[in-house]
Amino acid sequence: MKYQSSNTKQIYNITFTRKSDICPECSHLRKKKKDKCLQYYSDTNSAYCFNCQTTFFEYKPFEQKQYFAPEWKNKTELTDKLVKYFESRMISQNTLNLMKIYSDREWMPQFNKETEVICFPYFFDGKLVNIKYRGANKSFKLVSNAELIFWNLDCLKEYDSIIIVEGEIDALTFIENRFNNVISVPNGANKNLEYLDNYIGLFDELQTIYLATDQDTKGIELRDEFIRRFGVEKCKIISFKECKDANEYFCKYGGIAFKDVVKDAKEIPVKGVITANQIQNELIDLYKNGLKKGLTIGNEQIDKYISWETSRIAISTGIPGSGKSEFVDYIVSRLNLLYGWKAAYFTPENYPLKYHYAKLYEKFIGKKFKDLGNDIDFDIAYEHINNNFFWILNEDDLTIDKILENAKYLIKTKGIKVLVIDPYNKIDHQYSARISETQYVSKFLDKLIMFGKLNDILIFLIAHPRKMQKGEIPTLYDISGSANFYNKTDYGFTVHREFSDDNLMTNEIQVHFQKIKFKNLGEQGVSELRYNYNNGRFEPRVDVNKWDNSNWLVKELNNNIQQPDFWNELVENKDFDSELKF
Repeated sequence: MKYQSSNTKQIYNITFTRKSDICPECSHLRKKKKDKCLQYYSDTNSAYCFNCQTTFFEYKPFEQKQYFAPEWKNKTELTDKLVKYFESRMISQNTLNLMKIYSDREWMPQFNKETEVICFPYFFDGKLVNIKYRGANKSFKLVSNAELIFWNLDCLKEYDSIIIVEGEIDALTFIENRFNNVISVPNGANKNLEYLDNYIGLFDELQTIYLATDQDTKGIELRDEFIRRFGVEKCKIISFKECKDANEYFCKYGGIAFKDVVKDAKEIPVKGVITANQIQNELIDLYKNGLKKGLTIGNEQIDKYISWETSRIAISTGIPGSGKSEFVDYIVSRLNLLYGWKAAYFTPENYPLKYHYAKLYEKFIGKKFKDLGNDIDFDIAYEHINNNFFWILNEDDLTIDKILENAKYLIKTKGIKVLVIDPYNKIDHQYSARISETQYVSKFLDKLIMFGKLNDILIFLIAHPRKMQKGEIPTLYDISGSANFYNKTDYGFTVHREFSDDNLMTNEIQVHFQKIKFKNLGEQGVSELRYNYNNGRFEPRVDVNKWDNSNWLVKELNNNIQQPDFWNELVENKDFDSELKF
């Protein structure tokens, strides 16, 4: 029978012949690999690992995701030690009681033992949805397979403005100071924004959203993602001066000063004049660290010439059949796999969509779509692609304005970081007799460039060249319409497929990187690659036996599994219960 992990979402074939078994998630990482840490519960047809704290539920494909809701036991007690801890953070017992904060003992995987914890219950519509347990040394966990939501989410129904913070203690700090319109993210500055994706509609009627995340690198990245999703016109930024977060500021400056942080929140300019003060953090970072290289995809033949960042446009060309669309799919798949960048496609040439889906499947799973082998591969790919890739096609309106309108919706609701337009000539171009084609292309590209910058996404535009002689390698200047395809792009490259002696296309690929606008992002050059006909990936020119045909999704999941033995060694011979560092 198939069971799905609550931790990695991977699906396993598990046959329970006894009450306990070896956990497929963590046993291979432990010193005692044959320890039976997985317990089966026949009444719920589920299993629980007491080592890595993963729950395995019976997998039912293509059904709406089911969440586990913990039982509310109406606990209210707090130990004297935890009351003193909160007093040291200037948070009163009245505030803790108001927000139903309590103490308990809970098994914590970081320490591999039961320990004293602070419990932060998560309610929505008055019902308990999740609980965060915070233990010593800033350890924490959430209820396995419960839904991720904002803490104190119900307050959105009562106020027309809201404050968003990065942790429950910061939220309690605001509540202590009579700002009850505060919510906290459940998992810190984490790239998993499921809690926002599922509840983005609740923010539509708000007039102002105050962002009070931590003032470290991760906190600023989270803040900027919220701005991207909510829109700059709604957001204001709360500053804590030199302090890291709200509670540190409160403890240092007191309640009178704290009440001014919301009043003094800074607006984010929507359009118009920008001063150096508004980009101060970026200037300091540039001064201290210099220009940073973009993100690489783990392919040396490509990474040595190009690295990627958002707020850029990339234009690709190549003769028909050269593999330019497949190459862009490969780049986008790697950016998604390594960095979680979700993508939207306008790709009418790939309709029906099942054909494009099959191409993405092959790149992630590592083998041809028709060679499924087992249903588990199909299920893993289905869930990943369904959550990370989206398509745009309104048959009644194929204009660039409609495409960007749909992309904006997906930025807000799904958090996409990549938009692929494939190809340029399938857009319904609204030409005017008043301007030339060159002027139109210039305005068209300006619209894409500004959309990419204002929404912090990477845009790929695939455009066909004019008719070329066989064997001739096109450049961006050969794209029909205008030299602006070269002049205005940040990245520009041609995908070229080599011909054999008898004039047949081979799987030998050259990618000519003709333009990298900023030197910190790469340089001109030619990558010599080989098309992997098993899965559509692009390999170095090595022997076919050295091709990468692995399942990327399983490999990535395994890389993200906690390694409990490391934690066991970390906490060995330490009595964390006696510490007050929660």
